[in-house]
Amino acid sequence: MYWVDSLAGKIQRSNLDGSELEDLVAGLDEPADIALDATAGKMYWTEWRKIQRSNLDGSELETLIPILDRPHGIALDAAAGKMYWTDPGARKIQRSNLNGSELEDLVVSGLSFPRGIALDASAGKIYWTDDRAKKIQRSNLDGSDVEDLITRGPGGPGGIALDVSAGKMYWTDWQGVRIQRSNLDGSDVESPVTSGLRRPEGVALDAAAGKIYWTDSGTGKIQRSNLDGSGVEELVASGLSGPGGLGVGY
Repeated sequence: MYWVDSLAGKIQRSNLDGSELEDLVAGLDEPADIALDATAGKMYWTEWRKIQRSNLDGSELETLIPILDRPHGIALDAAAGKMYWTDPGARKIQRSNLNGSELEDLVVSGLSFPRGIALDASAGKIYWTDDRAKKIQRSNLDGSDVEDLITRGPGGPGGIALDVSAGKMYWTDWQGVRIQRSNLDGSDVESPVTSGLRRPEGVALDAAAGKIYWTDSGTGKIQRSNLDGSGVEELVASGLSGPGGLGVGY
């Protein structure tokens, strides 16, 4: 698993059980989120005003887009050669080619503070959280047909992850101090994890193994549980300053 530590200005990784922790990239300016292209051996991340990528071991760092407002969540459609991100500073959702070229504005109105982002490329949909609006929304991949999925309940939705095969979405709620899930249309909201949290941030799924992974910047921990919230385990419980966006690689 790979994650950003915003306060430490690092990208780190470990085995899925938290062992063999490594620093991959240091000296970053408030990195917020990370996305993995395991097939190509690349990781992409957002930080203050830019988007960068490197090999999975942190080598060959590239700046893809050097001047943005405040990019936060990032997601990849590697098959189509596109990356998507939220920019809460500009109140936009944008995309570009994986090399940063052909930047497009997708959603430019009706947003307050978009944070987490996830894709269901097979269905042609973008999902995102809006922290200040306390919403979860989705649209087509080109930004058209914006829908409100959840408008009541999440106090401060942050990271978001999809289990498309099961028809579920999962998100962290830092104000409600919980991890929640629902159907992809926003129905049947549940709170699988409600204890042992302080400020949950990033969330990632290993659906094949039936696991949720999350970071908590309040406790400085990375944890996981079964998809129903049972069997909570502490994976990394020390040495982290402000863990944020999280990705699980295979």
